[in-house]
Amino acid sequence: MAALMVTALVAMPAQAQEGGLRLSTPYLGVAVEPGETASFSFDVHAPNGTPVDLEVTRAPQGWNTTIQGGGFVVSRVLVDEDTDHRMQLQVEVPRDAGMGTYDVTLRASSPAGSDTLEFALTVAEDVGAGGVSLTAEFPHLKDAPNVTFSFSLDLRNDTTEEIQFGLQAQGPEGWQVSARPSGQTRASTVTVDAGSSERITVEVDPPDFTPAGVYPVVVRAAGGGQTAQAELTVEITGTYELTLVTPDEALNVAVQAGKATEMKLFVVNEGSSPLSDVTLQATPPRGWEVTFSPERIDVIEPGASQEVTATITPAQNAITGDYRITFRARVAQTQDEIEVRATVETSAFWGFVGVAIIVVALAALGMVFRRFGRR
Repeated sequence: MAALMVTALVAMPAQAQEGGLRLSTPYLGVAVEPGETASFSFDVHAPNGTPVDLEVTRAPQGWNTTIQGGGFVVSRVLVDEDTDHRMQLQVEVPRDAGMGTYDVTLRASSPAGSDTLEFALTVAEDVGAGGVSLTAEFPHLKDAPNVTFSFSLDLRNDTTEEIQFGLQAQGPEGWQVSARPSGQTRASTVTVDAGSSERITVEVDPPDFTPAGVYPVVVRAAGGGQTAQAELTVEITGTYELTLVTPDEALNVAVQAGKATEMKLFVVNEGSSPLSDVTLQATPPRGWEVTFSPERIDVIEPGASQEVTATITPAQNAITGDYRITFRARVAQTQDEIEVRATVETSAFWGFVGVAIIVVALAALGMVFRRFGRR
């Protein structure tokens, strides 16, 4: 609706009677473009139980006028309480209407008296101001992906009638985006009086692994035949987070002196930026050797991981017991390390050798007993 340029304010009743019928409106004159519809809001005041007849008694020839209340076209209203009754007078301006100012008269009558309102419609090209608007105080916000972005918007209603708006917000796929009246937690609609504005809060929660970049968010408010839209942007800054883990999160391994043992490791990118040129290092006990396959990882994308095989070779003379090995994964921006307990176990071969020696010793001892026992 194009109720655009306000030319007058509060209407004074022409035939108001104390305790009788009275009409009031916040605006008496507006400017519209040809082919548009002007909407005037007005209130009916009367004693409780008063039936009030409403009619348009003057309008330019060929112009359509309707009186609406509660979503219906009405010609009579019953004032059932001592409260105001908000109504709308809608005037359709023909596309071929000439430029100029036209008068429209609304009359209300009842046993309590009568009253009229005189409206002035100025038909003009490119009226400009009016309608509804949705603007952001700061339309561009920048931070890491693990934070929730909060925008503050102003929803303004420059029409001549109260409008209830439905709020919608949309961001990239997988993002959590919501729009609500400021101070509310669950509301998705807001009512804005004519000539007034309301604050709208938009919250944007991107996934934690969102890559660095600039992302659009669109917010819409629609109601009463009006639509307003605001375009916001969220700039995600890169984060670097690297984690080194074992497949089952166990931090121990069994090894044998002088023999190579393989151990699986995973390098995980838990940040929002790619990890480039990942190197692996180990700090083993003296005389031990640790190698990696691969020795270097070119890149790990956000949320991805890379398997690495560590080959541990204890010293040839390592004795049975527990030893500590520190594994480390590193990039230019960050690093992570874990400490693993390596337990050196006796080789099964030497166990067999020990058993054989015991058997031989027992056999020899038996022979000695048999030989000297006969004497």
